[in-house]
Amino acid sequence: MENTKMEKNYCIMKLKCLQLVSILTVTLVGFCDEDHEMILVLETPSHESLHEYLVLKEKSITLSWSKRLRICLDVGRGLKYLHYEMEDQMMILHCAIWNKAIIVDENFGAKICNFSYSAFLQPNRNYVSFNQDSFCMTCCHQDRDTFETGKCKRETDVYSFGVLLFEIACGKLANDGIYRRSDTRGLASVARKCFYNGTLKEMIDPIIKEESLENNFALFRGPNENSLDAFLRIAVACVDINQDKRPTMKVVVEELEKALSYQKNHKDTLRIALEDVKLATENFHEKHCVGQGGFRKVYIGNLSKGDDTIVAKLLDVKGGQGEKEFQNELQILFKYKHNNIIGLVGYCVENDSKIIVYEYASRGSLDRHLDDPCLTWTTRLNICIDIATALDFLHSGIEKQATVIHRDIKAANILLNDDWHAKLGDFGL
Repeated sequence: MENTKMEKNYCIMKLKCLQLVSILTVTLVGFCDEDHEMILVLETPSHESLHEYLVLKEKSITLSWSKRLRICLDVGRGLKYLHYEMEDQMMILHCAIWNKAIIVDENFGAKICNFSYSAFLQPNRNYVSFNQDSFCMTCCHQDRDTFETGKCKRETDVYSFGVLLFEIACGKLANDGIYRRSDTRGLASVARKCFYNGTLKEMIDPIIKEESLENNFALFRGPNENSLDAFLRIAVACVDINQDKRPTMKVVVEELEKALSYQKNHKDTLRIALEDVKLATENFHEKHCVGQGGFRKVYIGNLSKGDDTIVAKLLDVKGGQGEKEFQNELQILFKYKHNNIIGLVGYCVENDSKIIVYEYASRGSLDRHLDDPCLTWTTRLNICIDIATALDFLHSGIEKQATVIHRDIKAANILLNDDWHAKLGDFGL
């Protein structure tokens, strides 16, 4: 009898909420309360719960960083509406925001569903009480204060939403054993600790770390750094242990919109049009050729967008030759910047052409100057120090990036400026 009464109360509450809520939530078609039957008729969803996308690999691989951000924003806007934007100053606490209460459609739009535990929040109160024994979520999805007191607040929804943000970013459930081994409170507690010791990004789903931009060319992998930083900062704020320090859903939505904006505006500013390189080198005229190797020719020229002289390395990648060298060099020059390493101006991947564009070293390579009388002992020592400094930088790694082994140190790969300042080049191997 008690269970029947409880189920009826849940059904009535769900009905009331769905009658009022229509934005970014599942749509109520109608209801039936007849012959002891209590039935809610909802829109027919060509949707699946977010839970499926988190636990099934074949679905999780379809979630790019941008899609994940949009899902988070849809849910965030739905909660913001419930907390602040309903008519007549009414407020609803969802009280059960977790992956099984979110449905995702074929276009990766998200809606909030399952209002069984939801409650109206009266204007003169800041919490509602509920029966913890009948609650659907685990302690990993709910803040400790709510779990222990049975008092649900707007801050409760914010915390649960923060857990959801981490699940989406990390690609794992909050109560996954990998997190429970180090903290019984699961993902949120582990993420807080990792944020403060600087290792939170290591928890990000490897699937989004391997994303690349258009043309399947993988110079820029993973989400835009500003986008990811904004996302992680607001996610950590949502799961703050102190309820009073958590942001409102208004603030959360604003920060997620910034994160999505950073991602949308992320441009590959290093990409150079083939036509611009051709103009700079007079269509790769032989008079501009200043070097040649097994899979490459090197040309000197001036890009139309500026007066700076550049050097363009045109790789012959027919039959796959030189492809690996091209990828190696471009990735390293993009990630490892140093005063004693030749600077990357840009690159071109177009019409089967693969070109790396470097800063210009006016004196060319060291092998051309070894018998130059201007190469004094002091100058030679300074060149040695410059290259040793570059190698020390590469061997030490930076910000936990991999150590780089050059594998082709020789005079032809050491480039010199007017003042005999030396820079290490040619990272193909």
